[in-house]
Amino acid sequence: MVKLRLTKLQDIKEGFVVRQKKAYPVYDDVYQNHINVLKAEIQGKFTNLHLVGRNGMHKYNNQDHTMMTTMLTVENIATDRIVYDVWNVNQDAEYHESGEIGKENIEERLIPFKV
Repeated sequence: MVKLRLTKLQDIKEGFVVRQKKAYPVYDDVYQNHINVLKAEIQGKFTNLHLVGRNGMHKYNNQDHTMMTTMLTVENIATDRIVYDVWNVNQDAEYHESGEIGKENIEERLIPFKV
């Protein structure tokens, strides 16, 4: 961050990076419940922790959605309040890469269920 001139060294109190190999989001019938618990915990106890991107939010976001969560989070930090709920990025049920073929048969986003 200092090399990029985003901040000065004396303004940094502490920081760290956690890298988890092969972590991948699993969408199942209770996925959103788990995300809601995580969201509530972070928003309630860690107000200066901002999760962004595919791995940070444990969501299967496309590259453009990943960048959007980051840009909106920067706006939230810059204004010192939550202007944008970045968890709503890529919450629609459309898959743009698949095109229009078969669109009339898609009623909802399909997710796996436990058997």
